[in-house]
Amino acid sequence: MGMRFVENRDAGRQIAKAAREALVQTALEVRADLQASGTMPIESGRLQNEATYVCAARLHEDVMAVVSDTVYARRKFFHPEFNFNRTVNKRAGGRWFDAYTVGVKRGMVRDVFEKIIRN
Repeated sequence: MGMRFVENRDAGRQIAKAAREALVQTALEVRADLQASGTMPIESGRLQNEATYVCAARLHEDVMAVVSDTVYARRKFFHPEFNFNRTVNKRAGGRWFDAYTVGVKRGMVRDVFEKIIRN
């Protein structure tokens, strides 16, 4: 007795579309959480507010990025030894994305994505 498999391409496209939409929403949630966490150095607010954004340039490859794009972002990120102004953000310092990759929030991205994709 044989089995037969019939591929439903429309269903596959719908799943891929839903996954990409969930990916975008996940990146937006991570950005919002990053801004709310108060770990980014802030003087004028440009780095935290305008210069940190969600980049969807590689969404077709199922890749999203939260980018901090200023001339000084790299210098401040990779040099946590700087004397950061902590007037506005009490936990300001370098390596502000580390919490999401190796720190206490490392499972957050997966958890947020799962929550969104299940709804």
